[in-house]
Amino acid sequence: MLADATSTQPQRPAAANTASALMLAVSTLWCLYWFVHARGYWEDDAYIHLEFARSVAAGQGFAFNGHVVSGDTSPLWVLLLAAAHAIIPNWMIAGKALTVAGAIFALSGISAFARNLASKLLPPPPIASVFPTAMVLLVVANPYSCYWLFSGMESITAAGLACFAVVAATRDRPTTKSFLIACFFAGIAPILRPEMIFLTALLALPLLEQSRRLRASPLTFVAGLILLIAPLALWSMYSLHAFGHMLPNTNAAKRAMPGDSVLLRLAMTYSLGFPIIVCGLLAGIAILAFRSNKSTPHNSSNLPFACWIFILWPSIAAIFYIVNHTYVQTRYILVSAPGLMIVILALILRSFPLAGRVLYLAALVSAFGVSVVTVRPFLHNKTISCQVNRDLALFIHDRIPPDAPVATYSIGEIAFLSQHPIVDTGGITRPGAIPYLNAPLTEMTRWARSQGAQYYISSPQPEPGAVPVYTANPPYVGWTFDTALYGIRGEFYLWKLATESPQAAADSPAAYP
Repeated sequence: MLADATSTQPQRPAAANTASALMLAVSTLWCLYWFVHARGYWEDDAYIHLEFARSVAAGQGFAFNGHVVSGDTSPLWVLLLAAAHAIIPNWMIAGKALTVAGAIFALSGISAFARNLASKLLPPPPIASVFPTAMVLLVVANPYSCYWLFSGMESITAAGLACFAVVAATRDRPTTKSFLIACFFAGIAPILRPEMIFLTALLALPLLEQSRRLRASPLTFVAGLILLIAPLALWSMYSLHAFGHMLPNTNAAKRAMPGDSVLLRLAMTYSLGFPIIVCGLLAGIAILAFRSNKSTPHNSSNLPFACWIFILWPSIAAIFYIVNHTYVQTRYILVSAPGLMIVILALILRSFPLAGRVLYLAALVSAFGVSVVTVRPFLHNKTISCQVNRDLALFIHDRIPPDAPVATYSIGEIAFLSQHPIVDTGGITRPGAIPYLNAPLTEMTRWARSQGAQYYISSPQPEPGAVPVYTANPPYVGWTFDTALYGIRGEFYLWKLATESPQAAADSPAAYP
């Protein structure tokens, strides 16, 4: 890999080309394996995207289950799904095709960013020439990438868009074309992932500098400004018109439990998926402390602005997660972490080439190992779980009266496949559920009843008198190194709620002597 091309000077170009070709082949085969392995898997939140996309394709706007609601954080991905469906009529095939296109786009962006950074920071070949494909392989091998690449979610595509945007916005010799492309990428970023609004704000400074260096005409400057602000502005105006507010419901629905530490969650998530970033953070703190003690001058000003963007952006996002008390999921950090990891490895390789190669190889072995040990059985069980939910959705479609709403927390697959009225107890499409997310199940059930629910999907009995009408046995799903857990089957039920709520029955005059 990075350490393979260490032969004599005349052999270096050939060795570097061979190493790059080998890593590209391994990356391609690895992606093909995960595509096949995940062919029956579609994340429940990705089904939410599909439900919104189906509504858009039918000309009904951003609606879920027939309700116009701000329950999707990636309107651009929804529009892309609708566009893919216009070409491929089958929604699932269209969605899978879009994930493949998104993966190609993402890895191309990661390669472009790594190549750009290598030309500025790394010594001449072989390291600089091998670096882009080495970074692509490291990102592909990452366990979070293996999980999310073909899940139907937009995270890895957003990571590629971020890399392309940073490359275009920090060019040494900008052109009018590159300037407008950079403005366009920066402009659409926040409607692909909401955290990318911080990236757009950071890119505004180099874009302003590019327009100055180009001596851009007023027309070019205005065109760039429109490309930069129009996508988010248009979506915000639509949100105000359609939903009455700009922030999506998920901002409140996806918060962590009151006593949970978001900082600890961030540390654990980065440690499992991107240990290089954790090592880089600790090394940076140690270096700053050493220099402070020795009163030596800092040379951080020598860093390319692209490095600073990928250092500042994840930091700002992490602060937002902590302040907002967000339940950080692995796909959230996958948006910005690949770029930050590339920056850290480039800086280490520049100052400590041998240590950088060793760290790269260790990270690569770790990524492959975690992916094989944890992600492979995880996705296998997710595929089975999707089939379990599919069977339940078909039961609801065929056997439950069409005017009898069903309450459930995981709304995506059930709603998309059953096309049955759903009461969302997770608060994404029904914000009224949010105050009850940490309350006892009976209180959530009482709220669901107030929304018309006649059935409830859960493991425990939602209320006294509820009768199970369907039993499902999904396997364990979750991130764990205790692989024995993947062999365990759980159980949940479709409950028919009592005709009259227990509270109403208790309050009725007949209940008292």
